[in-house]
Amino acid sequence: MNKHIKIGIVLIAIFSIAAVLLYSNSVMIFIFENKIWAHRVNSIEKLNKATKLYSGVELDVVYDSQANYFDIHHPPEKPSNISLKNYFKSQPIGSKCKYWIDFKNLNYSNSVASANRLELIAEEFDKNSIIVESNYPKILKPFRNKGFLTSYYLPSKLYKLEKNNLEIALEDISNKLELSKNSYISTNYKNYSIIKESFPESRKII
Repeated sequence: MNKHIKIGIVLIAIFSIAAVLLYSNSVMIFIFENKIWAHRVNSIEKLNKATKLYSGVELDVVYDSQANYFDIHHPPEKPSNISLKNYFKSQPIGSKCKYWIDFKNLNYSNSVASANRLELIAEEFDKNSIIVESNYPKILKPFRNKGFLTSYYLPSKLYKLEKNNLEIALEDISNKLELSKNSYISTNYKNYSIIKESFPESRKII
C-alpha cells in the first residue's frame, strides 16, 4: 500500500476517534464541568440520575392558580401530579444541584402568586441556585424582586429569519431587554452566533 495512503488512513482514524470522544457526554461533561446541565428532567427518577452526572437540570412547570401549585410537565403532555415542592424535597439537604425552571404558563394574572409560592417552597435553597425562565420578560419581575435569577427566553427560530425580519426581531428583543433587567437571555443553541453578536453583554444560557 502506498505510504501516503497509509498516512491518510491513520489520520482519518485519529480524527474519527477524536471526534467521537469530543462529542461524547462523559468527555463534554469532563471538559465543561458546570456548563452542561441535563434537559427536560421532568421526573424525580430522572432528577436522581441527572444529579449524579450534572451540576444542574432544566425542568418544565405549569402553575395552577386555583390550587396554588406547580406541576412538573411540558404541555401538551398531561399533568404529572409531581409537585415542584416534592421534586425539590427529593434531593438531600445540602444538595448543590441547580435548577433552570422553564415556566410554561407565566402571565400577568399569576406572576405575583406564583412568585410567592416559589419563594415558600424554595426557602431552604440558595436563590442563586434557581433560574426562572419565561418568554415574557417583563412579568418575571416578581421573581427578581424575590431574589431569584431570571431568564428571558428569546424566539427559538431566529436563525431561520430573513435579514429584514431578523433585524425587526432583534430590535424588539433589544427593547424588551432595556425594559426588563433579567439575569440571562436563553434560546435554541442554533441562535447562539446571532445572540452572541447582537447582545454581547448579556449572560447567555442555551
